[in-house]
Amino acid sequence: MGPMTEQLIDVLDQLATVLESDGDTHWSQWIRKARAHVMNSDYYGIEFLLSGYGGAGSFSDLILGQSSINGAFAWKPGHVELNNKFDALRDEAAALAGTIKRSQG
Repeated sequence: MGPMTEQLIDVLDQLATVLESDGDTHWSQWIRKARAHVMNSDYYGIEFLLSGYGGAGSFSDLILGQSSINGAFAWKPGHVELNNKFDALRDEAAALAGTIKRSQG
């Protein structure tokens, strides 16, 4: 396993933690599935991860820190910082996976 793959695994761990800290289960499970494939040196994990980027309702569209209080939309405290961290990790994961994919082709 190369250093870029190891870095991607670390970023995926961080992404799952951030998602779970906001109460997300769908995308955190998706990230953990991609991570498991990458950990097993299964290239499908790269394809699976990249498949979530782009398109309506995709991982690219996800915004964290939203809630509902008495049926009304509200932002959770710290939502700006949470989304800044999440965006940076999401972008880093896509960049690493894209670079790994290009190196395989």
